Amino acid sequence: MKVRFVKSTFDDFPPQDKPEVVFVGRSNVGKSSLINMVVGRNIARVSKDPGRTRLINYFLLEDEVYLVDVPGYGFAKGPKREVNLWKKMMENYFHKRKENIKVCFLLVDAVVGPTERDIQMIRWLEFIGVPFCVVITKTDKASQRELSKTMKEVGKFVGKEAIILTSAKEGKGKKEILSRILER
Repeated sequence: MKVRFVKSTFDDFPPQDKPEVVFVGRSNVGKSSLINMVVGRNIARVSKDPGRTRLINYFLLEDEVYLVDVPGYGFAKGPKREVNLWKKMMENYFHKRKENIKVCFLLVDAVVGPTERDIQMIRWLEFIGVPFCVVITKTDKASQRELSKTMKEVGKFVGKEAIILTSAKEGKGKKEILSRILER
């Protein structure tokens, strides 16, 4: 699979010549690991420390679609100035790029389940009209009970067709995510 890093930016986005697929979720939910699993190589930086992604990172997949890795909302647990900058960056990105976004993958940890911020993000994406689906990550770490509970909670907000179960460690969900990314 052909993929390359394009840029990290606060607000200097690439031209809107290709559709964008956005990966969003709380810090430490596995956004970078999921991107790496989907493309089959380590292109997005993975860190054990939550909140390391501070800018919007663009990757170009197959010369036809941008994969966009945005900072996690856990990063918002910082100085008020940083929280406000993060909020401004995210709102600016989604408002400026809304028409270019093909789909937003909202990642939810299978063990943790949807947090209040995840629910806020679901409502905000619906409000601004950005198409999205919920990607439940780290299913390999969840018990059947935890996974069932998370699925039930997420199901209150979206239908089954808008949920993808994944494990970056096991490669689970790769085909489903690639299908959504590359569908015409």
